Amino acid sequence: MTGDGLHRKLHRLIGDRFAYLGDSRVLIEVLRDTDSVVLRRCEDSGRGNVQQNMYGMPNRRAQDTMTLQISDAAGDGYSDDIMVLLEGRQVRPSPLTGR
Repeated sequence: MTGDGLHRKLHRLIGDRFAYLGDSRVLIEVLRDTDSVVLRRCEDSGRGNVQQNMYGMPNRRAQDTMTLQISDAAGDGYSDDIMVLLEGRQVRPSPLTGR
């Protein structure tokens, strides 16, 4: 599978929730140029990292995000981190059946 195919498949999962390393996270972006995905913690209610301004002074709280490498070392499959992420995909209930 090519790198472009890997990105295209992950792009369809934007907005989905995943259980990853003990946290519930949402896939918010697929970055082709850096071959990575961006995840945001779901339980971000007021909690987060303090972002500094250009002078190094604490300025505001920022969302807790993380990035994961998409491709493995050979570049023809998903990285181990992405495989762990996909195993924790949380299926959304269907609006018709509620399951």
